[in-house]
Amino acid sequence: MKKFFLALCALIIITPLVLPASGLLDNLVYRMAPAPVDASGKNLAQQLGYPKDAKLLVVNSDDTGANPTFTHGIIDVMAKGLVKSTSIIVHDRNQSELTRIAKIAKQHPKYGFGIHLMLTNEYQQAYPWAPVLPEETVPSLYNDKGLAWEKISEVESNVNPDHAALEFIAQIQTALDAGINVTHLDSHMGTIYRQSSFTGAKSDGLIMAAIKAAQHFNIPMTINTFDEKLETNMRYADEHGIIRPDTFFGFYELEEMNSHLSYEGGAIQKFITAWVVKNTFGFVLPYENQKLVLDDVKVRMDMYKQAVVKVAKPGLNHFFMHAASEHKQDGIKIPEGKNHAPGTDKVVRLGDSMVWSSDEMKQHLLDNDIILINYSQLKAIQQNR
Repeated sequence: MKKFFLALCALIIITPLVLPASGLLDNLVYRMAPAPVDASGKNLAQQLGYPKDAKLLVVNSDDTGANPTFTHGIIDVMAKGLVKSTSIIVHDRNQSELTRIAKIAKQHPKYGFGIHLMLTNEYQQAYPWAPVLPEETVPSLYNDKGLAWEKISEVESNVNPDHAALEFIAQIQTALDAGINVTHLDSHMGTIYRQSSFTGAKSDGLIMAAIKAAQHFNIPMTINTFDEKLETNMRYADEHGIIRPDTFFGFYELEEMNSHLSYEGGAIQKFITAWVVKNTFGFVLPYENQKLVLDDVKVRMDMYKQAVVKVAKPGLNHFFMHAASEHKQDGIKIPEGKNHAPGTDKVVRLGDSMVWSSDEMKQHLLDNDIILINYSQLKAIQQNR
């Protein structure tokens, strides 16, 4: 009995030290299979001229064009050289922003400018917008205020995927008509990755609407690579030659990570969750939002540095962030979304901008052999197959 007790104690002590190094913890977290190789057996890194085990990273700034401060932000961060990709929100009242972005895109042809497929407006009347197509054409995409839905849950319940498919095509075509060379597709607020509960629709109707749009324009798209429910859709995209990332990740409001990583339940459950997350991803739970930008940057910098080393894998990795900048000459402030506490959106967006404009992050990427690319290079591969 004494020997058994001693052995048990040794196991308890040694396991936290040995298990993380064994790689077994990675199996506790679902990840999609790597993107397929081409006909000659080369993966995406090799097709771009890099070693097979290279870590390619697309740092993509979301929401550009939705508000002038977001467009300011992408101009500012791109000038620093780490962010080479952005996704544009196309809605019914931002034609002037699209014209502005088209000029930026022509000045930076080596950068990627994708479409942030939109079914939601988290600002509502504070900064109103609606879909591109009129309500009589896609009625399920409009709320009773005549705007895009505020919440993801409202999209899941109310949006007819057939209407979403029409709207996605219209958003992409609107950007093309504005003179923007669209390089990829992804999702505002992750709505296209969610399961539809619209009466009579298939549960994967939203993601399939986006995949069909990617097929229509023959461009890459993202997918939530940590969602096992989307594996069938991933396989469909792979089989139809759509380039997608091996790993798709990013962070917005830090406290959201606590629920996203299931940091809930009793004390023992929280301890186990925090331990697994720490040793798998390098993140320390729980996270708390910071009220001051510089305080947020300190936490965000450490978290992002851990992420690009521990979450990113050899292959194509997509990291989403949210740049914004307030320019005194126009007096426009970063808008406050309804889905977060007052002040949070400004802190997050300015914090992201500072981290991804910093020499510290630039050096970290160099030290860890992270190769920055964008979807313009990947679009060329897809369209030349």
